[in-house]
Amino acid sequence: FLFQQLHTVVQRIQREPARAAEAAEMVAGLLRTSIGEERDEVLLDEEWRFVSRYLAIEQIRFGDRLQVRGEIPSDLLDERVPSFALQTLVENAVQHGATPRVAPTEIVVSATSGPNGLTLAVRNTGDAKPSTNGAGNGTGLTRLRERLGVLYGGDATLTTRPLAEGGYEALLVVPLSRSSRA
Repeated sequence: FLFQQLHTVVQRIQREPARAAEAAEMVAGLLRTSIGEERDEVLLDEEWRFVSRYLAIEQIRFGDRLQVRGEIPSDLLDERVPSFALQTLVENAVQHGATPRVAPTEIVVSATSGPNGLTLAVRNTGDAKPSTNGAGNGTGLTRLRERLGVLYGGDATLTTRPLAEGGYEALLVVPLSRSSRA
């Protein structure tokens, strides 16, 4: 994803040098976080802030073609999630939802809790093609599934599916943090 972010900066240098400089600073911040992160899990709040910075750069790239909405209740921000998990899902939504389209694409990121754990959902209104097995076959999703297995065994799931109204949804379910179960 960092290469795409750098490409966004390069594309803007001639046409919008001030925006290119702004995007370059944002990319530097993402790079610092990416390189410095050594934890398997982070607070949802930290992950959402990272993703928000990533999306700010993508909004420079796409302009009005990318609309983002976050629906994350404040009481869930202290939950623990795999580092870069939400970023992987959002990047996938941008890559397969917004990139191939000329029409605007909306990406909605939400979090809910329930008896099965913490559910992170990323929906996009793009024209992403569903995989043949409904599981999603991208490299990022494959690696995320492997990490989920290592971190949680069978207690976490990642599913993707086309939406009846068009678009695509990725659902990540992880166990609630021990502190919220106490």
